[in-house]
Amino acid sequence: MCTCGKTGPNRRRLLTGMAALAAFGRLRPAIAMPSGSGTLRQGHGEVLINGRPAPVGSAVAAGDTVAAGPGAQAVFTLGDDAFLLRSDGAVTVSDGPAGREVSLESGRVLSVFGPKQITLKTPHANVGIRGTAVYLESHSVSTNVCVCYGRAVMIPTGDPAGAEEVATRHHDAPRQIFPAGRRPVMEPYRVTNHADEELVMLEALLGRVPPFVAK
Repeated sequence: MCTCGKTGPNRRRLLTGMAALAAFGRLRPAIAMPSGSGTLRQGHGEVLINGRPAPVGSAVAAGDTVAAGPGAQAVFTLGDDAFLLRSDGAVTVSDGPAGREVSLESGRVLSVFGPKQITLKTPHANVGIRGTAVYLESHSVSTNVCVCYGRAVMIPTGDPAGAEEVATRHHDAPRQIFPAGRRPVMEPYRVTNHADEELVMLEALLGRVPPFVAK
């Protein structure tokens, strides 16, 4: 394995993620944007905001629902958070007294967050986090969660007593969460369907670098 500074794995992740970002268009950090405003940064295929076709550059506001059709993909920022929504999915990001809430009824989304309280919701789980990165898959039979780095509390809606708190540095504790009646209701899973290069790209949109990338 190569350990040289120029071609080591962290360097390759950073360069690959930045190349992906360059392919999406001009980097414009969103750090100074109000928490309730954002932008659709990239879209492939059919991307909708609140049910209407949305070209790249469309405004995204707290409370909006962003959807990606079959074979589509959307990258958007909202305040100091960034999201990569995959095909056949829809996500709603809203703000309230308890903090920001991200609702994913179905589909797959990779998200990076600034330092604030976040609640992720699917039909099978609630995930409470504070300023971290999370990959979420919501299916009819289960929810898959990977806390890519940071701390989170994962609460199965079918068995809140089975909640688990995790602290991860690099995809250390992926979990699969099931509906009520299944035992165990939550179990270790595998890291799947998301990559470090995508996390680098999302964080770069906000002028940040993931903690697993060597400074």
